[in-house]
Amino acid sequence: MTAHPGFPSAPALTERQEARRRRILAASTGLARRGGFGAVQMREVAECADVALGTLYRYFPSKVHLLVATMHDQLERLHETLHRHPPREPEPAARVAVTLMRAFRALQREPNLAEAMLRAFTFADRSAGAEVDAVSRLTTEIILD
Repeated sequence: MTAHPGFPSAPALTERQEARRRRILAASTGLARRGGFGAVQMREVAECADVALGTLYRYFPSKVHLLVATMHDQLERLHETLHRHPPREPEPAARVAVTLMRAFRALQREPNLAEAMLRAFTFADRSAGAEVDAVSRLTTEIILD
C-alpha cells in the first residue's frame, strides 16, 4: 500500500488503486490538454481511464477535485524534474526565479491544461480544501527546495 500523495490523512492506496488513480489523472490530463476545462467531462474521463463512473466519483467527487488533483500531479512531476536537474545559480533568489520560470514555461507549453487546472483551483470551494491545501503545500515545498 502507498500513501495517498499530498493527502496525509487519506487512507493508503493499494497498488491496484494507485494504478487506477494514475490512469484517471492521465485521462484528465489528456482531455485537458486537448480542450481545457470544458473538455474534461467526468463520463469521458471514466471511459478514457477504463473505470466505472461511480469509481471515478469515489476517487474524485467532482471535476474541480479531479483537476486540482491533476494540478498536484503536474507539480509533483515538476518537483521531480527539479530534483534531477536543480537550478545551479549561487543565490537563493536566483534559484527561485529559475524555478518559477521553469514552471511558467511548462504552463505556456500546455495552455489548455494550464487553463483547466488554474480554473479548477480558482473555482475550488471548501469541499476541495484538502486538495487545494496539498497543492499549496507542494508549491511552497518546491520554492523552498
